[in-house]
Amino acid sequence: MKSTPTIKSLAAGAGFLATVLIGANAMAALITPVPEKVPCAVADRQDFQIPDRVQLTGWLGARIAANASNRLAKIDTARLLEGYKKRPGRQSWDGEHVGKWLHAATLAWVNTSDPKLRAKLDEAVAELCQCQLADGYLGTYLDQNRWTDWDVWSHKYNLLGLVTYMRYTGNLAPLPTCRRMADLLCQTFGDGPGGRDIIPAGHHVGMAPTSVLEPMVLLYRLTGEARYLEFCNYLVRSWEQPNGPHIVSRLLDGKGVNEVGNGKAYEMLSCLNGALELYRTTGERKLLVACENAWQDIVAHRLYLTGAASYCEVFHDEFDLPNVNKVGETCVTVTWLQLNAQLLRLTGEARFAEQLEHVVLNQLLGAQQPDGAGWGYYVQMEGKKPYSTTLDGHCCLSSGPRGVALLPTCAVTTDVEGAVINLFDAGNAQLTLRDGTPVKLSIKTGYPADGCIRITVAPAERKEFSIKLRLPAWCQESSLKPAGAKLGADGYTVLRRKWETGDTIELNLKLEPRVVVGDHLNQGKATRSRRSPCPRPTLPRSRSRPKPLPPAGRRGPARKSSGSTSPRRVGKRRSPHGSFRLPMLAAPANATKSGCRSPAK
Repeated sequence: MKSTPTIKSLAAGAGFLATVLIGANAMAALITPVPEKVPCAVADRQDFQIPDRVQLTGWLGARIAANASNRLAKIDTARLLEGYKKRPGRQSWDGEHVGKWLHAATLAWVNTSDPKLRAKLDEAVAELCQCQLADGYLGTYLDQNRWTDWDVWSHKYNLLGLVTYMRYTGNLAPLPTCRRMADLLCQTFGDGPGGRDIIPAGHHVGMAPTSVLEPMVLLYRLTGEARYLEFCNYLVRSWEQPNGPHIVSRLLDGKGVNEVGNGKAYEMLSCLNGALELYRTTGERKLLVACENAWQDIVAHRLYLTGAASYCEVFHDEFDLPNVNKVGETCVTVTWLQLNAQLLRLTGEARFAEQLEHVVLNQLLGAQQPDGAGWGYYVQMEGKKPYSTTLDGHCCLSSGPRGVALLPTCAVTTDVEGAVINLFDAGNAQLTLRDGTPVKLSIKTGYPADGCIRITVAPAERKEFSIKLRLPAWCQESSLKPAGAKLGADGYTVLRRKWETGDTIELNLKLEPRVVVGDHLNQGKATRSRRSPCPRPTLPRSRSRPKPLPPAGRRGPARKSSGSTSPRRVGKRRSPHGSFRLPMLAAPANATKSGCRSPAK
């Protein structure tokens, strides 16, 4: 299938920029992150790739380049820091923007080696650290209003952004700032004598403030400070307090995500990502099982055709998926992407990579303005795409770039058997196998406009290892050369042989249009998809709940239960890995800026 003129024009618009940035990066030395002091108790099945190892130049690469150059590099850092330099900020959540930007911009700088972006990062980090108060507080609230709204949340993103910056730049100057922030949180909140309950210190049954778990785990591993790990364990205990969201217990009991806390999707997924970091660190298996149960419930019952999850920012009843009504908040899209990427690393199972492709090609890139400068808050199934560029509009403007900047970390990677290709895009990957052997992969493809993927292999020496390919679940017909591939237990198609420089792999995926007929609220409607249905879904199509763990041997309003004992059969019923549509390639002529914001945030 040949690419359409629209796709070609997009590639022409951003492809040159991607080539320039990648060419500059090729001349720079590869980055070695600052090592962590605490080893993880659970080894990843798939490796988190440092972003400079994977340079994408196709459909994804064009969007990654646009994200770096037209959004992250052009951000007004004075606006990011405004609420800290003159407290309080313009909005109650104003403090989260700078930490999100630091996280995304650092990953983008690693991928591009852009010296101007690095200089902007260094300047913003120095100014942010100067805004910290003597007791360690680094929020945007006045003293009398501390710990009542979104300031723990802002500390979360400041910690995440600064820890990411330190690990990749090697500049540890912000470490005292991070320690003082963490120490203040440890001194303020806890279930010991004099400790303040963190649950009422923020929104959504405490899920917003307790999502600080993720960066606190990362800071613990970076510093080795035992008190930070104890604080992380306190956060998990707080979930199960009578006034808590009961995240782990309800998911282990087989409850749906709509029955956890108040069903608020962004904050809940943020907590689950923190739980997976804690599992990786301590090996507490119930955390992994709870997150897998949440994933299964979302995929089986609460996922839109595009991979979006939730409307009005909340998880609702099973198959309650209207086409409009604030569908697909981009913050939810990014944290859902993160959850799949985390589970993919921890388990090595292709089903999580399947959902990555699903949400990235459709909902994530559909929410990104094609030139990378703006983002949509909601991107609904019907109607306009309301792109916005101003931070006063919504927090998704800072979340979306994080999702795009994370793509090189999981698109092409390694595991104990060899190399793994999760997302098909033109580009090059400089990988190091687990035994230390360097391997380069060069990928040529027009995917998703063309189903032909050609991979050239170049190991440093003739070597036997596996190359794993994810055959998309929508694909009913495909061909693969060389012969001899086997289907692995992890869901990947595996080619194992002795590889030498110049060996090639050619994968052809049959692309064909199909009509998806609507049901429930979409009865009488249909949509055209460019993909085939999944012949072998990895999850059952039944409405059964996730199995409980066997015995031990931000913003939207809370959703009230309907009180019904049976699920409401409304919305769009779809298979777990069913067909999906490609993102819109250009902003529609009637696109407008969004000034909406959920009043609870």
